[in-house]
Amino acid sequence: MWTGEMTMMDAGLVSIVGLLVVFAALASLAIAIILISKILGTLVKTETPKAVAAPAAAVPAIDEETYAVLLAAVSEEARLSGEEIRVTSIREL
Repeated sequence: MWTGEMTMMDAGLVSIVGLLVVFAALASLAIAIILISKILGTLVKTETPKAVAAPAAAVPAIDEETYAVLLAAVSEEARLSGEEIRVTSIREL
């Protein structure tokens, strides 16, 4: 503990040292996470199963109102006008 009063210079140094300690700990955690994920990525190799081609189900035709609502929602989300978007297909996900 300090026996006397803390000067403004001492307070600034303590603050700077505290910030450096926090950011050094955060940086070391980030590096550790990156290293561990790379190590585990090389050790655990999972093969993705090949997709089996399913027979295509009949897709119901979309009416004009539904098409307009979907186009409006997409253009609003993308912040584009309807003329700037080219819709090639609409399918359910």
